[in-house]
Amino acid sequence: MRSNDKTQLSHRRADGRNPETHLFHKEGEYWTIAYGGAMLRLRDTKGLQCLARLLGRPGEHIPASLLLSGPVEAGGETIADAERARVTVTKRIKVALKKIQEHHPSLGHHLTTCIKTGHFCTYTPDPQQPFAWVLR
Repeated sequence: MRSNDKTQLSHRRADGRNPETHLFHKEGEYWTIAYGGAMLRLRDTKGLQCLARLLGRPGEHIPASLLLSGPVEAGGETIADAERARVTVTKRIKVALKKIQEHHPSLGHHLTTCIKTGHFCTYTPDPQQPFAWVLR
């Protein structure tokens, strides 16, 4: 890790829980992310905020515009708006996934495999390995 990077990775239990607890929790300007018995802390980004929303709604197809700015009024979004939202959300998520991958390869692999972006984004974990994220 670079010295100016505020990312931390440790192999201790998150909040005293079982090492298999998966946690995605925002604490001030940082996210605490626990997965596979290791904990990672990353500075808040809009991409991590998008990831948290996806993890909280597994299997749902969420419009990129909803991840970008919240609910859009019926008929209030144009094709150009939808395309801008798709491009922006995809970039934000990819940057966040790259940062996670650098510091926690197994979590980066899991999220890269299970998250799909586009006009609709989704987090679809492997149904053979069910678990839940603790989001705060």
